[in-house]
Amino acid sequence: MRQGAKVSRLIGERLPATIELALVAAVLALAVGIPMGVYAALKRGSFMSQVFMTVSLLGVSLPTFLIGILLILVFAVTLGWFPSFGRGEVTQIGWWSTGLLSAKGWHHITLPAITLAIFQLTLIMRLVRAEMLEVLRTDYIKFARARGLSDRAVHFGHALKNTLVPVMTITGLQLGGLIAFAIITETVFQWPGMGLLFIQAVTFADIPVMAAYLCLIALIFVVINLVVDLLYFAVDPRLRVEKAGGH
Repeated sequence: MRQGAKVSRLIGERLPATIELALVAAVLALAVGIPMGVYAALKRGSFMSQVFMTVSLLGVSLPTFLIGILLILVFAVTLGWFPSFGRGEVTQIGWWSTGLLSAKGWHHITLPAITLAIFQLTLIMRLVRAEMLEVLRTDYIKFARARGLSDRAVHFGHALKNTLVPVMTITGLQLGGLIAFAIITETVFQWPGMGLLFIQAVTFADIPVMAAYLCLIALIFVVINLVVDLLYFAVDPRLRVEKAGGH
């Protein structure tokens, strides 16, 4: 109503930026959170493990907008290493636009992605640590040690695989959350995604844009939940055994 354009076109222009930001943040959270969680579980009580737990507590507690403002203050204003707003240089591939094919694009996405990933990273780290400690106390891990398997085989061949099943659930839901709740990050960094479009629509009471955004987010959550449920069957061998036994 305000811009005099189709809602589908407005969202289509902003969707690539939000998806790109959410995916980079998710990969960063997984790539850092899982190793930190495994280390904190295997080396619990060590100095670095305590540091990781303290950092995770801060990451869970601090609000996203404050993390973003602090990163801008330190790395954009004080040090001048990264830009504080915008998407940078964008490459158009058909109707899809991406900034990941240029150095400037990566330069611009770094701070927003870190801001969006910190909460998910700390959540994944704490979950992996808790699940890993639980799995290491189970009987089959004791049997694996009794068979003479090395610590590496026990930890990464048996314990970590079973730890990742609940982690996959949380990660799937968090990916939907990253897309839905990137509103704050996009507003702080003026990232031209759907979240910023939604905030602008709320400001001007542009109801068609608001309604379409909320319906799209609901659809994304449903699809992600479906994909996670299907991945259970691929990851957890017990489900395949139960199906074979049932037949």
